[in-house]
Amino acid sequence: MFKNDESRARYIAAYDAVLRDWPVPYEERDLPTRLGTTHVIVSGPPDGPPLVLLPSMAGTATVWRLNIAGLCRYYRTYAVDVIGQAGKSAATQRIQHRREYADWLVDLLDGLGVERTSIVGSSFGGFLALSQASLTPDRVDRVVLISPAGTFVGLSWRLAYVMLKFALRQRVRRLLGDTRAPDITDLGSRGGLLEPRDAKWRALMSVMMAESPRVNVIRPPVLGEAELRTIRAPTLLLIGDQERLYEPHATLTLARKRMPALEGAIVPDADHLAAMAQPEDVNGRIIRFLQQRRGAADSAAV
Repeated sequence: MFKNDESRARYIAAYDAVLRDWPVPYEERDLPTRLGTTHVIVSGPPDGPPLVLLPSMAGTATVWRLNIAGLCRYYRTYAVDVIGQAGKSAATQRIQHRREYADWLVDLLDGLGVERTSIVGSSFGGFLALSQASLTPDRVDRVVLISPAGTFVGLSWRLAYVMLKFALRQRVRRLLGDTRAPDITDLGSRGGLLEPRDAKWRALMSVMMAESPRVNVIRPPVLGEAELRTIRAPTLLLIGDQERLYEPHATLTLARKRMPALEGAIVPDADHLAAMAQPEDVNGRIIRFLQQRRGAADSAAV
């Protein structure tokens, strides 16, 4: 929820500027759910297998702009503005438990006419994706997690430190009369947390940070080992080698221990937003994983 209509208008203008460069034909849809209206960007062949894309916290559906052309060669994609966060979705009630997210996503799939789908999730979206596979296994085919928040390890002191340092830096700037808009790259440093390649998406995030909309989310928990072992959906975990929320290799090892069937990899030269940092590499890994069961002919086409 934004501070006022002018604040929201500035944000929507920046959002639409990103969409004007969406590399494939698309349709924007707003669907009713029990938590409020949910905005989805639909792309790809109508008869393609469905693929739901869940973004990082506040990243919105537009975070997938660098990935969408490659994914749409094979899939009907549904890039979602997660309810309760910045974007074009509008929550109408307080979200208090991950079960509410699962019910919300079932409503969304029903509204889209999708019975069963694979899900790719980044950061908070990764947590939502695996939670969905656990809570509604009949609706989820395969899952790709990209640096999921929570899920396998708790949010670290590093994140709290980065956010506190950013808040203090912004306060000092205001006290000194610096009126420059905040930049998402301020959350990291050289080789840091977020260095997006997409300039227009970066501008959108700058407007979001400047307008400071109120969010309505839960803290992503660590899923219990017993629950993780019961998840039937084949799962791929990707972590950038420059991830700072947790140590990449140790987290991948821990995830494999808790989910023995899990596939995983460290993405070279990628940070927290690995799909944006290395879109071609990540797209290739996603497509190969999702097409594994389709036979050698389809795999050879990747």
